[in-house]
Amino acid sequence: MPTLRHAVPPPLRPGAVIHGPGSLAVDDLLDRFTAELRRRGFRVGGVVQRNYGALDDCADRMELVDVATGKAFNISQNLGRESQSCRVDPAGVADASQALRRAIEERADLLVVNKFAGLEAHGKGLADELLSAIAEGIPVLTSVGSRYLNEWQSFTGGFTALLSPDEDALWRWWGTHRLYDDLLHGVEDAPVRRVTIGAKWIMVETDGTVGLAARPSASLGADLPPPERWAGAGLKALALPAARSWDPLETAVGVAALNAHYNHPGVTGDAANGLDLFTGMDGRVVVIGAFPQLAKRLPNAQVIEMKPRDDEYPEAAGEWLLPGAEGAAITSSSLANRTLPRLLSASTGARVALVGPGTPLTGRLFRYGVDSLAGFVVEDREALRRVILDGGSSQAFHRHGRFVTLHNT
Repeated sequence: MPTLRHAVPPPLRPGAVIHGPGSLAVDDLLDRFTAELRRRGFRVGGVVQRNYGALDDCADRMELVDVATGKAFNISQNLGRESQSCRVDPAGVADASQALRRAIEERADLLVVNKFAGLEAHGKGLADELLSAIAEGIPVLTSVGSRYLNEWQSFTGGFTALLSPDEDALWRWWGTHRLYDDLLHGVEDAPVRRVTIGAKWIMVETDGTVGLAARPSASLGADLPPPERWAGAGLKALALPAARSWDPLETAVGVAALNAHYNHPGVTGDAANGLDLFTGMDGRVVVIGAFPQLAKRLPNAQVIEMKPRDDEYPEAAGEWLLPGAEGAAITSSSLANRTLPRLLSASTGARVALVGPGTPLTGRLFRYGVDSLAGFVVEDREALRRVILDGGSSQAFHRHGRFVTLHNT
């Protein structure tokens, strides 16, 4: 029987931030974006450019900084007071290429190159390293001045994503599929105390925290793994299938493990029902999943379900209804069944809320197109465990914890 590949984010076309004359703002943009990815735990390699003011009679002093080590390479070439060519020193650029070669060898999650400019347009500078990374399938991000756009298109054979110079454009290019790795990077390891699997819900416990996830219908009727399967597991290892596995039950247990980290007792926020975020909207509201009391709270919503009733839309309707919607309420089950990236991509421009006890309460998701997170914090784990083992639904959770809503401010 063939073995399925791990779930990995789809490949990215080389990203090029297009700009007009002057690149200081773009240099800062790439610097901020790569620094944020590194803070989140992604392995970023390559170089960004930083300018430090005039050097003697020349232009600004320019450096290429290795984003992985912080080592700086001077690339300013001072040709004197009368020169009109006080610009990039090719020898300094050649020295900086070592940062790119190392990142390629280590298979970085992202290779950033400050710019594709005159040297690269003529096959010099960092051109060889750029081509090597692209050939290796490593995501590449650079900037291209409009005067070199034709050369960049020829360099990449048209296989590129042209980006506007703003952070939202960079995050859209980075893609919603990478939110799983982002969530996993943030998990601090802890011993797993117990895993409980009921007919409708899964609960993962550590000594201090509890996480929930809806049990996928695809796993119903199948034999459950023995409890010792997770004996002695660490939380990070238990969460890994959320990012890598195609097995529905393993993935759902992984999501519950993620939530055992993020939905800890110290999380605070609004106590409002997640669906109430959409009351009073003038435009269309699309709801993914048939939530309790949905008809009462949002009577005019367009509801999408995997097994739709007569007044609900089938799953395939998401790509048709979400574009142009004013609001989108998405069930947290979409995280475990891996439909969330597709739904978020289709919801661009809408106010999006991820709703349900399986929602990770972390601002890491805000950069991927989620505006609000409506999740659950368990307070009485033993009582909730009994509810889960009895096959109870989320409507029975209220007395054993608190619903919390976080907003992207």
